[in-house]
Amino acid sequence: MREAKKILKEMIIGLFIWSMPVLVILTLAATNKPAVICGVIVGVLSAAGIIFHMYKHLDIALDMDPENARKHTLKSAFQRTFIMAAVLTLSMIWYGYIHPIGVVLGLMGVKMTAYIQPYVHKFLQKKSMAG
Repeated sequence: MREAKKILKEMIIGLFIWSMPVLVILTLAATNKPAVICGVIVGVLSAAGIIFHMYKHLDIALDMDPENARKHTLKSAFQRTFIMAAVLTLSMIWYGYIHPIGVVLGLMGVKMTAYIQPYVHKFLQKKSMAG
């Protein structure tokens, strides 16, 4: 479980590493800068919640028998998909305040942080050995 907490921390760090260039690029390109900034923030915070939800529910599923674990995992995946769709739908309704492109790129952080995590892990490992 200790290793899972470390990976969760690394993924959250990776998420915010992903969000910085996205935020800068979209802010430079957008005409409605406050909406884009809010969109990225909402997307990244939703992505962080989704990552935490995965961490929490995978831990719960590991303590179950295989059949119940499969059901629980599917139910949890549906909940995460529903939340992503709801956040994106709200951004489309209130696009003047929360830009959908920012939300989508913020939510893409869930996928991108999975790719970034091994590099974050290596960086933090080198940093802890040096310090």
